[in-house]
Amino acid sequence: MKAMKLKSAAAALIFAGAAPAYANLIQVPGAQVSGTGLGAVSTLVTIQDNDLPSKNGKSNGIESGCVSYAGSLASPSFECQAGLEGGDNQAINHLYLASSIAGLTSAGNLALVVNISEGKPGDTAVLTNLYLSLYRLDTQTQMNFLYAGGPLELGDKGGVGQSGDNLFVLDQAQAMAAALFCPVLSQCVIGGGMQFAQGTTSATPETMYIGAVTGTPVPEPLSLALLGLGLAGIGAARRRR
Repeated sequence: MKAMKLKSAAAALIFAGAAPAYANLIQVPGAQVSGTGLGAVSTLVTIQDNDLPSKNGKSNGIESGCVSYAGSLASPSFECQAGLEGGDNQAINHLYLASSIAGLTSAGNLALVVNISEGKPGDTAVLTNLYLSLYRLDTQTQMNFLYAGGPLELGDKGGVGQSGDNLFVLDQAQAMAAALFCPVLSQCVIGGGMQFAQGTTSATPETMYIGAVTGTPVPEPLSLALLGLGLAGIGAARRRR
């Protein structure tokens, strides 16, 4: 990670028109598994900004990108919400119907994996913003789930194709809210976005993908199994602070 000063990330939650509802994502321990590279998993966002001139990014050292529903699953918008800058989207940015996620029986069991690819194991990048969005086709409404903690220094555990360690899920209350908001999985479109602190990314693209966890997310010690992502035997635990 390059030397830099971390600033508190304050998400701007004001949007034109009707504002989406918000809830929280939390980080839980995951397990690194191979075979999770691009094309092998349900990749939402792939972003890269190495502070170099590029037609694919703003080249300002802030790596940021999103994917949003704008009327078509096949033609997503790359506009960001929750105060993210955006603009560093690569070729692989997709929307998914919740019903297409293998093993998913409730929207409350959705999980995000953030994969760091910074050149070699041990290198890091600082995640400042992360969100998962659900868009209901039948009601044309949206609910966003944000990581609301402080900046996270996340490590490269093997680059593209080796991921699962950086796992984000909904707690029990927010899982219930997601299930109530999205009772029919075939009517819900999944999107999201992520952003990294300026100057902390320097190699190949970071990615974010979506999957399902079994059981009720994050009570006291709970075994998690990511389904449909080629991830097996992932354990997660969370202690109340």
